[in-house]
Amino acid sequence: MVAIVQTTVGLVALGALGAPLALATALDVKASGEKTFYLNPRAANSQITIFSRAPLEDFTTVSNRVSGEWRVDPKNLESTRGYFAMRIEDLRTGLDVRDRDLRGPDWFDAARFPEIKIEISRVTGVKKTGPNTASMTLVGVCSMHGHTNPVSIPATLAYLDESPLTMKLGGGDVIRIRAEFTLRLSDFGVTGPPGTEMIGFRVANEQEVKVALVGVAGKPPEEVEVHQPRISGAAPAPAPLPPPR
Repeated sequence: MVAIVQTTVGLVALGALGAPLALATALDVKASGEKTFYLNPRAANSQITIFSRAPLEDFTTVSNRVSGEWRVDPKNLESTRGYFAMRIEDLRTGLDVRDRDLRGPDWFDAARFPEIKIEISRVTGVKKTGPNTASMTLVGVCSMHGHTNPVSIPATLAYLDESPLTMKLGGGDVIRIRAEFTLRLSDFGVTGPPGTEMIGFRVANEQEVKVALVGVAGKPPEEVEVHQPRISGAAPAPAPLPPPR
């Protein structure tokens, strides 16, 4: 009885001190401890696909030039955090004139707001789904067109230990994150050309986003060559994550 009381008091004391009472979710991999993973086009292709389903027409927008950085501990997935971003100038819809319009002031205004960035500060609902995989919800903010709004994104994560195959990607361990969610253009002040009512007719207000990210635990070179044309005045790469506290 005394032991039970002491245990209970100890748990209450830990809670009062702010110590976590829930067990961390751990994957069955060799790696342990937090590592930084970089989205490196030279190593593997990360891609963001955006589908517009409007009454008049459907079209798909793709970016294969995705930057980002993640911190993941496979023995404590609840500590996962990071960001991914894409430049407006790298969006491709299959029509050059539409790509040009999207970069213009009536749409995403790349000159003033050169990138779309999603920053994840925490994850919730972590559930192990396999020896090296888990599902979770990514919680953070999306910044686009001068607006920043909260996001909550269902996602899956897979963790690959260092192997001869992963070493060919330019690093050691590898993570893969997949997610699907929606964003409303109106939430970010994107309204299209004045008086045209294009959003809701030719362009969907609610955009369906599909993300496939591959991160490698090896810092990429400062300059990354990709097979997409560059446009003068390109935005610098997003700043790295701050060091863990």
